[in-house]
Amino acid sequence: MGTKASDGRRTFTDLARRAQMARCAAEAIAEVGYADASMAEIARRAGVAKSVVSYHFSDKEELMGEVLRTALATYAEFMEPRLAGAASASDKLRAYLTGTARYIVEHRILHVAVIEIAFNATSADGRPLVATMPLQAPDPSVEDILRQGQRDGEFRDFEVGVVAGVVRSAVTHAMVMAQRARPGADLDAYAAELVRLFDLGIRR
Repeated sequence: MGTKASDGRRTFTDLARRAQMARCAAEAIAEVGYADASMAEIARRAGVAKSVVSYHFSDKEELMGEVLRTALATYAEFMEPRLAGAASASDKLRAYLTGTARYIVEHRILHVAVIEIAFNATSADGRPLVATMPLQAPDPSVEDILRQGQRDGEFRDFEVGVVAGVVRSAVTHAMVMAQRARPGADLDAYAAELVRLFDLGIRR
C-alpha cells in the first residue's frame, strides 16, 4: 500500500484518506473530549483498523496537527471574504466578531476540536502543540485591525496585545462556553453585543 508518488509527494488517495481521518478525529474530540479521542476511537469512526490510522499518522500528535491545519485553513477561508469586504477598522472588527460567530455555528465541530486541542495537546517536548506549529490565520489579524484603527484615528490609544487577546478570547472561548451551556444560544446576537461593547470601549 503506497501512499506517495515516485517524487515523494503524497498521492491524491493518501491526501483524501488523511483528510477523512482528520474529520473523524475532530468529530471524536468534539463529542467525547480530547482525552477519550483515542486513535482506536478515531479509527472506529473512520471505519478502518487502528493500524491504518497509524500508517498515515505516526502518532496522535501528528494527527492533531492535521486537525489544527484543517480547522485553521477552513476558518481563514471562511473569514477572508468577510474581512476583504470591510474598509474601516471598525467595519473589519465587526466582520471579525460576527463572522467568527457564524463560523462557530456552521463549523462547530472543527472549532470545538481546536479549543480542546489547544488546552490539552502537547508536543514531545512538553510545549502546547499549537505553539509549535506554523498555522494559517485570517488576514488581517486582530492586531492589524486594531493598529489600523489607531493609525486612522478611529480607536483610542491602548495596548494592542491586551485588547486583541480579549477580543480573541471573547469569540473563540466565551462563545463556545455559551453554546455548550445553552445549545440554542443565539451567537449572532452574542456577537452583536460584543460589537457594541468593543465599540464603546475602544473608540476614540
